[in-house]
Amino acid sequence: MIHVTSSVRRGAMAGLIVLVSVVAGSACTPDANGAQEASVVPTDLQVASERADKARIKGDDDAMVRIVEISDFECPYCAQFYSDTYHALDSLYVQTGKVSYVWISYANPGHPRAWPSIEAAFCAGTVGKFWPMHSILFERQAEWRQAENLFDLFVEYAVELNIDAESFTVCMRDDILAPMQVRDYTNVVRAGISSTPYFIIGDSVAVRGAAPLETFTAAIDTMLVIRTAEAASADAEQPAAAERTEENPDQPDQ
Repeated sequence: MIHVTSSVRRGAMAGLIVLVSVVAGSACTPDANGAQEASVVPTDLQVASERADKARIKGDDDAMVRIVEISDFECPYCAQFYSDTYHALDSLYVQTGKVSYVWISYANPGHPRAWPSIEAAFCAGTVGKFWPMHSILFERQAEWRQAENLFDLFVEYAVELNIDAESFTVCMRDDILAPMQVRDYTNVVRAGISSTPYFIIGDSVAVRGAAPLETFTAAIDTMLVIRTAEAASADAEQPAAAERTEENPDQPDQ
């Protein structure tokens, strides 16, 4: 089911917007033979959380429009959105600097494998590989939903992404990033959202369900026109304000 509303419940965004701390990224280092060493997942909770938070945000920090996706890797409609719409949105808007994109987890209580799959993506995010793992989890959803040994399969996915198997295993086994999921879940529920996928565009337009690309482009393009005009108006106002100050230097601001 697809549902679009013109505004989002007041205060819904307060807990959903991710506050990103600027932290040093984890990088793969070539060895003497030119091969890359596997990326090691940090075990420190604060470091891991900061890196995982930062990794699930993509796009230009100064983009005029932000899209928040509330999603669940086990959700079939989320996989449908990923397959049908996500890549076009990414190419048209995120990669061109027009939109920033934030992924928020909501482990649907009816999806028993949602929690570990989200955890796998967050653990990958600590070494800057949230989005590659995000792609694997959606593209191979049918495989891991039926897997007998889910944990081992996720470790295999991590190794494919050149993530150190031992540290990734520790991250998942010890639930190092469980607080991120709990925080996401709590904030989503408080915002009155109970289904996935769910999107908040520009902090004001809500889209529920695996909507087609046209639904997103209509909302985003309209918002870009409005915000471009607002920015131009603000830029035009600055010289006028400076002139008024020069003409009346002793007059206090009103």
